[in-house]
Amino acid sequence: MAKENAYEFNNLTKAQQDCLSLIESLGIYELRALARVFGDNSPTTLKRNDHISIVMNKIISGEDLKPIPLRQGRPYKELSNIEGILAELSQITGKDYSLKSSQQRGTNRLQKVVTFRQLEDDVVKQKLFPIKVKGILCERNEKEFFFYNQQISEKKGFVLVKKNMDTRLKPYDYVVGTAVIMNEEKDYILDSIEYLNFQNYQNYQDITNEYEQTVPTQKLVFENNEIVLGSRYMLKQSKFVDNVDKFKNLLKKLNENKIVTLGIIPNVMFEDQESIKNLGFNSLFVLNYNDRPLSAYETMLMVIEHVKRLQQQGLRVALFVQDITTLANDVDFAFKTNTKVLMGHTENAVDIIKQLMLLAKAGGEHKHTTIFTTLDETDMFDQMYVSAVYKVSKKIEL
Repeated sequence: MAKENAYEFNNLTKAQQDCLSLIESLGIYELRALARVFGDNSPTTLKRNDHISIVMNKIISGEDLKPIPLRQGRPYKELSNIEGILAELSQITGKDYSLKSSQQRGTNRLQKVVTFRQLEDDVVKQKLFPIKVKGILCERNEKEFFFYNQQISEKKGFVLVKKNMDTRLKPYDYVVGTAVIMNEEKDYILDSIEYLNFQNYQNYQDITNEYEQTVPTQKLVFENNEIVLGSRYMLKQSKFVDNVDKFKNLLKKLNENKIVTLGIIPNVMFEDQESIKNLGFNSLFVLNYNDRPLSAYETMLMVIEHVKRLQQQGLRVALFVQDITTLANDVDFAFKTNTKVLMGHTENAVDIIKQLMLLAKAGGEHKHTTIFTTLDETDMFDQMYVSAVYKVSKKIEL
C-alpha cells in the first residue's frame, strides 16, 4: 500500500506544481540541504514530508531567503549540487534563490539536478529496448555519471553511467554507445561504449598532452581562405545552413586534417533538425526553439569544459557557434534577477561568451582549437557582440 503524503497543497500554480515535482524527486540528503537553505534549523531530525512542507510553504508565500545562520558545533556540509537545485527553482519561479555572498561558490559550474529511479538488476540483465546514445559525461555523485542523449533519431532523455564501468572515464568525456532500460520506469543506463572522445573505445588511451599556449602559425587553405588554426573567425552568414555545400566541405576538410568539429546551434525549429544534423559535425549541440534559457547556459558550460578536456588530451578542435547574441540573451533570462550592467548584458552572459572565445588557442606540437562564429547584421547592434566577438575575430566568406 502506497504511503500517503502528510502534506497537502491546494490551488497550486503551474510553476508551484513544477517546484513540488522537483522537490519530491530529491533524495533525503538533497532535501535536507534544501530545507536548511529555506530556513529549517533542524534538517536531520525532521521527516521527509516536513522538509517538503517547509520548502513549499516558503515558495508559495514568495518570502525571500535569509542567510544561513552560523551555529556552534559540527560544521554544516553543503552538497555539491545544491546550487543546481536552487537554480532550477529560480528558473521555474522567476525568483532568485541562489546562495548569496560568502555562501556562493560561483555561477560558472554545472550543477544540474538529474534524478533516476532505482536500478533493477533483473531488468538490466535483460538488455531491453537498446538505443544508440551519445553525449558528454557529467558527474552525478562519487559513483555515477550522467549525460543527455544527443542522438536526434533516438529516445531523448538522460542516461546513467556507472563509474566502475571503466576507470578511464572522466568528467566531460564524450561517449558514443548503447543504452538499455534499467527499471520499470524505463530509465536508461549505458551498457556499452563504441567511441570515447572521438577515438575507438577498444584502442582508447587516457593520456595527458596539455596545450602549451603559443602564437598560432599553422594554416589551413580552404577555397580562397587561409585559416590560421588556433584563431577566431566570423563566417559572413547568419546560419550554418545558409551555404550548405561549402559548409559541409569545410567540415570535411577539417576532419581530413584530424580536427574534431563541434557545433552549438540555438533556436532550432523542428523542421530544421534534419538538415542541421546532416551538416557533418563530429558532435552537435542543438538547442531547440522552445528549450528553457537555463538549458542554453548549462549546455554552454558543458561544452566549454568538454573542449578543455579535449585540449588536455592534446586533440585538435574546431568549435562552431551559431548566433552568439541569442545564446547571451538566453543566459540573461536564466539570470533575469541580475542587473544588465555589462555591455547591455548580465555579467554571467558576458563571462560565458568570453570563456567560449578564449578556448581558441594554439598549443604547440600542431595542437590547436579554432573558433568559428556566425555574423548577422543585427549582431552589430549588440555592444557585447561587437566588443567580445567582432573585435577579436577575423571575417571570412565561404
